[in-house]
Amino acid sequence: MNARFNHLTIVSEDNYALGRFYEGFFHMRPTGVGGPTDDVHIGDGYIGLNIKPRLSGHPAQLDRFGIEVDDVDLVIARLTENYPEIEWLERGGNGSITSISTHDPAGNVFLVSQAGPKQGDDVYEGDAGERERMVHHFALRVRGAERVAKFYGDVFGFTSIKGPKESRNTYLSDGRITLVIIPWQISDFEGTGITARGMDHIGFKVESIAALKSDIDRVATRNFRFRPSASIVGRGKEGKVRLEMFRNACPLGCHHMADLDGLLLDVTE
Repeated sequence: MNARFNHLTIVSEDNYALGRFYEGFFHMRPTGVGGPTDDVHIGDGYIGLNIKPRLSGHPAQLDRFGIEVDDVDLVIARLTENYPEIEWLERGGNGSITSISTHDPAGNVFLVSQAGPKQGDDVYEGDAGERERMVHHFALRVRGAERVAKFYGDVFGFTSIKGPKESRNTYLSDGRITLVIIPWQISDFEGTGITARGMDHIGFKVESIAALKSDIDRVATRNFRFRPSASIVGRGKEGKVRLEMFRNACPLGCHHMADLDGLLLDVTE
């Protein structure tokens, strides 16, 4: 079965402004899905970002992700046989199952969609082209990391790849995007708030860190509202601990920042 990561969903305090942030600094482009008052749908040609407004009872966060497969029925069969404790909800219609919502053994929710014509706003349809700036990886911070990694291998066939030396993470790839599975224990959070279990951060690859910083300085000079959030990236005693934890948890990037909502971003060249 062929499977690939299709989209990431962010819940935002201001989804329109956040969409412009990712368009401006990471060159993501609108997909043409929806209207001016709908969710923001942008992408890099391979994977999409769906940015939704925060509703009552929903925190602003990196919320979930999507996987596109060529056989949803096979995914259901593998779940039923190997992970009977994991439930799924049908998202399709018209007499056939075209997408389901489910979760991994750690409770991380994701959408599985059938390859082909798209029927849901959450599903991204790109051109698979390469860009100078594009999503490189995303990370889950979980307990029971080995079991979670085995789940994604068993159900979707994602390939385990070698990560940086001495990293305790597991790295899975769909051939382009890397899923980083970060194990955590309570002592990791010493000196900082205990947050960011589950979906942790997004990693981008850019043509030049210097060019990205130049873009940020140029835009922020004209509109300070678009300056990336620095509130939890290295400022103050807790911020310094948080930054060091971020660097240690995912050594793939060489520049660390946050978006307008404070979502952590890991950037590499």
